[in-house]
Amino acid sequence: MSDGERQRQDAVTDEIVQYMRGMISSGQWPVGSKIPSENQLRSTLNVSRTSLRSAIMQLAALNILKAKQGIGTFVIAPMHDEAIFEEAGKNMAAKKEIVQLLEFLKIVAPTAIYVEMRKFNKCFKGLERQLHADLEAQRQLAYQDQAQFMKACFNFHTLIFSAIMNEFVKDSVLEAIKRLQSALAALQPTMSSQVILTLHRTLIQAIEKEDAKLARRVLKKLYTYLTSHDYLRNLGYRAVTKKSEATAPVEANANTAGAVGATSPVSDSAAVAAPKAVANGIER
Repeated sequence: MSDGERQRQDAVTDEIVQYMRGMISSGQWPVGSKIPSENQLRSTLNVSRTSLRSAIMQLAALNILKAKQGIGTFVIAPMHDEAIFEEAGKNMAAKKEIVQLLEFLKIVAPTAIYVEMRKFNKCFKGLERQLHADLEAQRQLAYQDQAQFMKACFNFHTLIFSAIMNEFVKDSVLEAIKRLQSALAALQPTMSSQVILTLHRTLIQAIEKEDAKLARRVLKKLYTYLTSHDYLRNLGYRAVTKKSEATAPVEANANTAGAVGATSPVSDSAAVAAPKAVANGIER
């Protein structure tokens, strides 16, 4: 989808949200009532299924609508005040920016590190000790402080891409990383720290071995994991991936791995040693 198409879809979705807010505020859709079916709303509003579902998801995220499978969608709460909607709008805007930044990084970052490692074989030499120290900091923070853990993760990526020789690519990637860090800080999503730690450790191994192909695979796996994460679900976003890029091995591990912000301690073997599922997914 092009930027223009995305903007048009976002505008239509906003109009649908405003229509639904009006119907609920006016009492035409009272609390407890079932709203018209998807087909009825599409016919009335002349909109696509994608835009309609995105609007319903936004109101469901605010606990105003609730979909019951096989029955329909119901109004479960009255309209909130404007301040809450403004805050929700900011969160939605942040999520949309995150999607765009992750899509950019998923395309550019893996290719950038691959080209740099092939063209300038020693460009990342000398960073290994710093990267290991940063990984250890991430491990220590993983189950203690989510904000500081994410900050350490972004420091890790900034350190790597600051070593890129192509100034234009370096500036573009670093700017995207900076903006992504800011957007994620606003939402504070909960992610699997073990998945991220495993991928970061494997990336260090790729740099130490001067394995450009492995480094490219790791970064692609990381950004694929992030774009398919639950915190983007209210956008109705689906990461488009090839079978070879599927995140199933990572996601399976994420279900059992501790999430950032949990209270249980991280053992060296759990947080640093690569789980087989993730390692196998990268090596494909």
